[in-house]
Amino acid sequence: MKFTCNTKDISGAVGAASKVVNAHTTVPILSNVLLTAEEGKISVRATDLELTLQHAFPAQVAEGGSVTIPAKLFSSYLGNLQAGLLELTGTPTRASVKCERSNYDFHALPADEYPPLPAAQRGQNFKLAGKRFREGVNATIFAASSEEARGAVLMGTLLELEGDSLTMVATDGYRLARYQTTLESGVSGAERYIVPSRALSEASRNLGGTESVEVAALGAQSNQLAFGAGDTSIVVRLVDGQYPNYGQVIPAKFDRSITVNTASLISSLRRAELVAGDRASMVKLAVSNQTLIVTASSDVSGNAYEELEVEQTGEDLTIAFNARYLVEILNHIDSAQTVLEFLGPLSPAAIRPVEPPEGAQQLYVLMPLRQ
Repeated sequence: MKFTCNTKDISGAVGAASKVVNAHTTVPILSNVLLTAEEGKISVRATDLELTLQHAFPAQVAEGGSVTIPAKLFSSYLGNLQAGLLELTGTPTRASVKCERSNYDFHALPADEYPPLPAAQRGQNFKLAGKRFREGVNATIFAASSEEARGAVLMGTLLELEGDSLTMVATDGYRLARYQTTLESGVSGAERYIVPSRALSEASRNLGGTESVEVAALGAQSNQLAFGAGDTSIVVRLVDGQYPNYGQVIPAKFDRSITVNTASLISSLRRAELVAGDRASMVKLAVSNQTLIVTASSDVSGNAYEELEVEQTGEDLTIAFNARYLVEILNHIDSAQTVLEFLGPLSPAAIRPVEPPEGAQQLYVLMPLRQ
């Protein structure tokens, strides 16, 4: 193969693909990116067998073909090139690169050893605005579990579709995040997909800035999802399992609530958490007379006391939370005011923005700590 392209185009494509590569893989070919030249464009592909990313960009192709190059090495090299034109010549064992007065040879592996693209048999498909996709992923995946011991299901994010409605849910058993929005084009009936949260993050990072993202189920068993926009596509292997009935965690009604300034509450919790200091980062929230009192105590650090004015409805309440979890939830609320709803000191609390994102709804549920 032989082609000439813009250094910015190939650097961006290889850089994005290299983030998919698993640095600890024991399969040498999976440490490489696959470059394929055909009909005036170059396709760059990377995979860890669970997640496959492919991006195309224009080039002057003198000779078609494919080559695989070590991803991290090639990405680092390209990232240090100045803007200009690059010429690449590839063989099954070598990739030669020329850029102005710079000449490099990289060891390659045969392209025919690279894993093929996932099955192309399509099932249900839907489309949503890129902004909604990015917002939804950002608003939920942080709440998914990061512990493999808790299982792949809780490390994933649930995509629940019904007609033109999309609900995204993530939970680690202590907190739950839910984002609801309307699709540009929906599905017939209802579908549920559990997507690895890491894969959703990659899809959002690469596609979230586009106008629309198209999603399609692939394979005879619909065990993969393909996310696509423009010249970029990402195929993800879905998690096989039963997602918890998250609706049981959300209380049907609440009898107390407060409305508070989001930024002020975050600041107060961060300061109090410094004193709490223990693993649970316990802070207590006491609501009384239109005032929220945030306290924390530690035999080592001392005592913390913060007062905030709030709009209170219902009876007084004292409840304890993990400050780090509560702050993380509040950091994903883009609203000047936040509503916290309670049922009692040992029941899950709901957290919502007073002004939700346009065209969407956000809800967070947090389990309290025993005082």
